[in-house]
Amino acid sequence: MTADARCAMCSGIERIRTNGAANLIADLPHCYVMLGDSQFYRGYCVLLAKHHATELFLLPPSEARGLFDELRLVAEAIAAVVKPWKLNYECLGNQEPHVHWHIFPRDEKDTMRNGPVWERPEALRKVALAPAEHRQLIAALAKQIALRIPDARVPAN
Repeated sequence: MTADARCAMCSGIERIRTNGAANLIADLPHCYVMLGDSQFYRGYCVLLAKHHATELFLLPPSEARGLFDELRLVAEAIAAVVKPWKLNYECLGNQEPHVHWHIFPRDEKDTMRNGPVWERPEALRKVALAPAEHRQLIAALAKQIALRIPDARVPAN
């Protein structure tokens, strides 16, 4: 996979490839699926494209389609585990110019449910899970992803 030595996400992906990561849910053909550090939106995940590109249209077409298929199936897996009212998808890249997707499960009872997640102050979004709950959520998500994507590589429990 092509990487950019100046890209923080490419550096992070290299660390994942070399050492793994505590938040790694699945290694898919076109992306890595990570559990987000902030779990105010329980089940929040980030998909990191393995191929460095600053824009989706800069990926080879087959890779972009594969990435989109994985995004769709990961979203379906998240929905199966956390049963959200709605999922929000974001592919911004303003701060980290590397194609990556944020998937935010939304709760109908959230008083800010009609706005973007970024309107909630960052300090309030910084909710960490207890270690056991963190492991259980990763395991549940990995299981659902593996059911949908047979060639997914998931960490051993």
